[in-house]
Amino acid sequence: MSKDTNKKHTIHSVNGIQYLNIRAFEMAGAIQHAFTTRKGGLGDRDGRFKETREWASIADVLCIAPEKLVTLNQVHGSSILHVDGQNYSHLKTLQGDAMITSSRGLAIGVETADCVPILLFDPVAPAVAAVHAGWRGTVTKIAQKTVLSMKQSFNTEPARLIAAIGPAIGPECYEVDEPVMELIRNAFPYWQKIATARSLERWSLNLVMANTIELANIGLNRKNIHTLDMCTSCRNDLFYSFRHEGRTGRMLSVIALKSGNESCRF
Repeated sequence: MSKDTNKKHTIHSVNGIQYLNIRAFEMAGAIQHAFTTRKGGLGDRDGRFKETREWASIADVLCIAPEKLVTLNQVHGSSILHVDGQNYSHLKTLQGDAMITSSRGLAIGVETADCVPILLFDPVAPAVAAVHAGWRGTVTKIAQKTVLSMKQSFNTEPARLIAAIGPAIGPECYEVDEPVMELIRNAFPYWQKIATARSLERWSLNLVMANTIELANIGLNRKNIHTLDMCTSCRNDLFYSFRHEGRTGRMLSVIALKSGNESCRF
């Protein structure tokens, strides 16, 4: 196992798999998490998306049985599923874009290749969440809805949540048209903080900042919102990017409450 550490994150390499950890989550100690790269994502030799949609190699790194690493059929919506130790086996057939759980040893993950992956940790409940926020999910405020779902299900207080926002396309590479901007302006009174005019009816959009502001507005402490600030399109050597490549692979952003029975170090 090798690792490269900076103030915000650590890059690990294990058995040919490369993934990133947020330092704040590592210090928490009670969870396992990972933001995979091209060397731990789903893609064939040419970088195209594999239809098998299996994450057995990442489950092995987490020391979790492959069937206990679950993902959803993501549809760029705002549906949130409450997952427990009994109802996880069929999740890949269900549509949704976020999951919450308080079950230990159950890893929940979202797949991205430019969209914003958000992992949430409530150290008191304890409970975790995984959120997939493209521009559509961001407009429908899926990050805030997930926090409210955790509050309803686990009595989570937003102020104690720790959030990690993983690799996503940055505003320097993410351009949207006027129909999308109309939705952005209607959804966010602060839209000028997250969008910049690039040309006639074309805009640069900062989805990471939008979700950061949304989390803060729902009650998270800004110091507890951690962003990797790594653009998937700019760093196409490290990440898959749909905007940069077209048909491409996917990364996984995954989180789990430790069960205490892990036999290897994550």
